[in-house]
Amino acid sequence: MNKPHPLGPTPWRPSKETDEPPAGRVLAALAEHVHPVTTAELVSQLGLHPNTVRSHLQELVDVGMVARETVPPAGRGRPAHRYRITDEGRAVPTVSDPAFAEYRGLTTAFASYLAARSAEPSAEARQIGRAWGAQLAESDPTSRPGDTATRRVTRLLSKLGFSPVPGPSPADGLALRTCPLLELATEMPEVICQVHRGLVEGALVSYGADRTTVDLRAFSEPGACRLYLGEAATT
Repeated sequence: MNKPHPLGPTPWRPSKETDEPPAGRVLAALAEHVHPVTTAELVSQLGLHPNTVRSHLQELVDVGMVARETVPPAGRGRPAHRYRITDEGRAVPTVSDPAFAEYRGLTTAFASYLAARSAEPSAEARQIGRAWGAQLAESDPTSRPGDTATRRVTRLLSKLGFSPVPGPSPADGLALRTCPLLELATEMPEVICQVHRGLVEGALVSYGADRTTVDLRAFSEPGACRLYLGEAATT
């Protein structure tokens, strides 16, 4: 009899399977799509040669970072392929990102302090998270045509090691499949989870959302925490 999957995310573990920059670019591009995409769509997005994209897609499929599915042809000709990033692949873009190392080090340092010394650890943790999220967003140069604050926050969460997976619609929120500080979050959720909630709130505002509603449901489902984002307006 199979054991039930525990509630909440799994620990974030860095992957070193993909070191080559073009493969990393392909993987990062796939991480931004909710639905599977074709090679041609990736070529248009990245500006790389089609053969380069195909080669790195095959590498990523071979190591389990990307899944390939076959689409029946509309008429004559070969079946087309579409690609989507796997949960394992979503962790890769965080490996070399300096924001990730800073996040883990600082959060570990002050979480224990707040839990032991603060009269209101949850409120203070959320406030610290807001300031930190705003700082990370202000130093983030990535912006693309049509970007919303929610989309940019999703990319930031990927960099920080949360492996966010968007639901079928915005109302379904994001499944946070991994947690870079799962052991601490399990031990002191009143601090760690509130830091994460505040971080998202601060980043959303800095990315241009006029008003935000952030609902983080920690350890709420098998294999993930669930994050709901409400974005009233963006610039």
